[in-house]
Amino acid sequence: QTDVLVLSCDLITDVDLYKVVDLFRTHDATLSMLMKKAHEPTEVVPGQKGKKKPVEQRDFIGVDDTGKRLLFMANEADLDEELVIKRSILQKHPRMHIRTGLMDAHLYCLKKYVVDFLVENRTITSLRSELIPHLVRRQFSSPTTLQQGLDNKEEDQKKKEQASLDIYSFIKEDNSLLKPAPDNSCWNDHRGDMNETLHEGRVRCYVHIMKEGLCYRVNTLGLYIEANRQVPKLLLNLGVEEPLVHGSAQITDRGMVGSDSIIGSSTQVGEKASIKHSIIGSMCTIKDKVKIINCIIMNSVTIEEG
Repeated sequence: QTDVLVLSCDLITDVDLYKVVDLFRTHDATLSMLMKKAHEPTEVVPGQKGKKKPVEQRDFIGVDDTGKRLLFMANEADLDEELVIKRSILQKHPRMHIRTGLMDAHLYCLKKYVVDFLVENRTITSLRSELIPHLVRRQFSSPTTLQQGLDNKEEDQKKKEQASLDIYSFIKEDNSLLKPAPDNSCWNDHRGDMNETLHEGRVRCYVHIMKEGLCYRVNTLGLYIEANRQVPKLLLNLGVEEPLVHGSAQITDRGMVGSDSIIGSSTQVGEKASIKHSIIGSMCTIKDKVKIINCIIMNSVTIEEG
């Protein structure tokens, strides 16, 4: 019955959520989303020595001068040798900034009619790679052309079905008495530029790009390790005063734990064991003479004597 907020379960962030929601509300947007500069893992992923690092495809993100209106989105894998920009975009936004190196945080505010559109359009199977780029592309398309196609009796049934599944056909007016008002008004939510009036662009996409703060997507082993290794620093920045070594952990007098390591509850560390730059979970047993460096150890793990 209402608009929706989509949040990925692998997102770790301290973003002020209202900044994304305010964009959505202020501009009556179809979509508002969160992005941040992509992280480059600083440590080598264990078990990948000698393997060639896979080349990740970049995203090309186009924004207006404010850095908030999302005008263009394309993945490098979907492009040929050229970056093609529609003329209809440049007519409305002659100055567009193309950015690479941004990470999509998979946090989206979406209008209810987008959900209705997804229910009917079963060909879209991915929010990130299909739905979001589709919404961005449809911003500068005219819905009147589609409607004329529907009214034309000579249109074949297949084209009518395709038109009926267009995002514009799912946008509903709240009140039929108010329907003429936007079309007869030149009011907009901005000034001093060539952007369309509010009623001219019924599909509108916005993005909040974080300049600082915590924003990780732990969807790969490398990023998961990187996020864990940032925990001591993050706890300090957040003002958390809890000790890095849990009070219930049992560490022998001759066991050595580095100042940048975390030891979970009820974990036992044996004689002459050495732990550096690592995170040890709860209820683990680290036996005598074990050396652990740059490791992430999950809960209830036993490491025998080294």
